[in-house]
Amino acid sequence: MGIEQFKAFGKVKPQKKVTDFNLVGYTRVSTKDQYENNSLGIQKDGIWKFVKENNYHLQDMLGGTYESASGDYTRKEFSKLIETIKSLKKKPYGIVVNIVNRFSRTGGNAVGLLEELIENMGVHLFEASTGRNTTTIAGKLEIYQALLEAQRENYSRLAVTISGMIKHLEKGYRFGKAGRGYDHFGPKVKDYNRMRKKQEIRINKEGKILRQAWKWKLQGEKDCIIIKKLSNLGVKISKQALSKMWRDPFYCGISTSRMLDGKVVYGQWEKMVSEQDFLYVQEIIKGNRHGYKHDNSSPKRPLSGFIRCQNCGKKMTGYEVKNKKTHYYKCQKCLGVSINVETTPKAKGKGANDLFIEELNKYQLPVNLIEPFKEQLKLTYNTLNGDLEQSNKLIYEQLEKLKIDFKKLKTRYALNADIDSDVYQELKTDFELKISTLESEIENGSQKISNLDNYITLSAEIVGNISKYWAFQELETQKRIQELVFPEGIMLDTKNRVYLTSKVNLIFEESSMLVKDSKEENKNDNDKKPLSSSIVARSRLELPTFGL
Repeated sequence: MGIEQFKAFGKVKPQKKVTDFNLVGYTRVSTKDQYENNSLGIQKDGIWKFVKENNYHLQDMLGGTYESASGDYTRKEFSKLIETIKSLKKKPYGIVVNIVNRFSRTGGNAVGLLEELIENMGVHLFEASTGRNTTTIAGKLEIYQALLEAQRENYSRLAVTISGMIKHLEKGYRFGKAGRGYDHFGPKVKDYNRMRKKQEIRINKEGKILRQAWKWKLQGEKDCIIIKKLSNLGVKISKQALSKMWRDPFYCGISTSRMLDGKVVYGQWEKMVSEQDFLYVQEIIKGNRHGYKHDNSSPKRPLSGFIRCQNCGKKMTGYEVKNKKTHYYKCQKCLGVSINVETTPKAKGKGANDLFIEELNKYQLPVNLIEPFKEQLKLTYNTLNGDLEQSNKLIYEQLEKLKIDFKKLKTRYALNADIDSDVYQELKTDFELKISTLESEIENGSQKISNLDNYITLSAEIVGNISKYWAFQELETQKRIQELVFPEGIMLDTKNRVYLTSKVNLIFEESSMLVKDSKEENKNDNDKKPLSSSIVARSRLELPTFGL
């Protein structure tokens, strides 16, 4: 008796009988260059040859375009392939590709997807170039190994590519489209006329106009006005695009690509605005020209965020002890450094608000010095700003010359003279921009001259009553007065209850000097006369717009 007698009892694994050997072909390339050099045609030929030699039937051919292999379902045609197979009531025998890496380069993800197709739908993968397929365990392992190898190759290429891209960025060059107002030249641009061996990013004629927009912004012009001015010069820009431009360091020559992982480098292109002016615009956008914001929590504490601790220089904040209904200013860094806001019978000394009023009184003019101050202020303004009328005259002469030259240009172009259309448009834009700029300068200069007396009268009135203005105004006006008099804030010595001033607005400094000199004159019984300006070596004195 032998084992062979039990063969009839042996159990055989059921085999699915395949009657229709229908395959779906899939082709793909990664780049447009591969798409255009017949790589897809080579893949299709390989698939058709495989199908005919093995007596299979090709029921469909999908793909046929260039798509990155970085993600399976980010590829539209690949997603279409999988969805088509899942939607078919009668599934194909398999998917055929010329080389496995055309199916996917995602490694483990591709293996998982293929496992689902094989086990749940009975759909296999065939490689036309080698004949490998997943219909056997050995073949499946080979295909899976090939998919994992494709991912390894992808990662290796990516590491080299990314390293090169980072070095490119660190040298100050740029990937992608340049910012608005610039033309991009280089070896990989689409426009043949802009092809160069080395990348160049230049400001174009629109950029020259946008450069003026930065100047308007620095002068405090509102975006809606800037958009209108740009439109008059032929540049249409939305408020969103303008807002984005203000916030993009590209325009001051700084590269901030994500590939640099937080690092910033100087770009190899012309700046439209200086770094300093760009940062100043950021402060304007924040509504924070002096680099800080005020605490608006209580009208009882107008000096919150304005006064600084004498010990550490940090801004002092305000708080309220609610059960006592008492307000204080305190330093968040220095332990025990605080001061009562108001002067009360139970307080240890004068409150910070009353001390601030006393500080303002140092810059307040007595009535008898109002007129000398007005004369002194006018003298100082004219000394520091020069003769605006003479300046306007020179600008007007330049403007008239520009208008004459512009008229000649238009006449020459109208008479079909030998002048290229693009050249004419560029020259026309330059003329219009220069004319607009000079007209604005004349208008601003004339307005300053005509309003000078009004400004000086208003300045004298405010300087003569500055502490009263501050004490009896609403919170927002109090803060504006604080910034006006002490543009860099003011230090507070809480122990000795005294303010320590640093920089004072030129107008109030002039007032203080006038009071001091007046006292000296009274001692010597001299007449009060306007002082010769003692501040001519300082920066320009701008007309104050108090808006109180």
